[in-house]
Amino acid sequence: MSRATVKAAKPKPRGRRGIDRNAILEAAFELIDCDGENGFSVRKVGARFGVDPMTVLHHFGTKDQLLRQIADRALMSVTIPPPTGSWRQDMRNVADAYRDLAHRHPRLFHLHFRYNATGPLDHASSEIVYQAMRTLGLTDDLVAALGLAFYAFVMGFALAETEGQMAPLNPVEEAEMWELPERDFPVTRALIPSFRALDPGLAFDAAVNAFMDGLALRVRN
Repeated sequence: MSRATVKAAKPKPRGRRGIDRNAILEAAFELIDCDGENGFSVRKVGARFGVDPMTVLHHFGTKDQLLRQIADRALMSVTIPPPTGSWRQDMRNVADAYRDLAHRHPRLFHLHFRYNATGPLDHASSEIVYQAMRTLGLTDDLVAALGLAFYAFVMGFALAETEGQMAPLNPVEEAEMWELPERDFPVTRALIPSFRALDPGLAFDAAVNAFMDGLALRVRN
């Protein structure tokens, strides 16, 4: 399921009838990828083509549907290998791909929290995860629930990383933690050197492995 990065087209202004849907999507993607959602508007997208906002919405229905397809378009920039026959490897590949997605497109990654699925590409990755969980012998109800939990965990970690929460302590943060009373925060203070040396990649590896170990343990019990 290789998804080669799509090269951004440079759309030229067109008349109302000549405007191309894919060109609109590409322009909208570029805008939000550069400026974030706060700097995004349908009006700005229309201005790229010299048309009014309603012409843009004619192709997508609503701004929300346009944003949903932008999120799915972003998935074209990462690669998720096809199923390998190993449920752990397959789930790991999906987890790595979504973390990669957050690193590539940090200004629009949050859109993936807004929808159960963004579109065909998102469903394709979900199929791999659901198949992996079924291989373990989990019931369909658990596959549905834990599959969504897996995505919430992976994307939550990736978003926290892009927002700086998983970064090593800076001097100001460290000084604040040292000021905590040792009597009330003995463990927090003891962890300060570890927080200072935190490696987000190693933390992600450990967290994904812990999730999958939990799945395996549930099946054995």
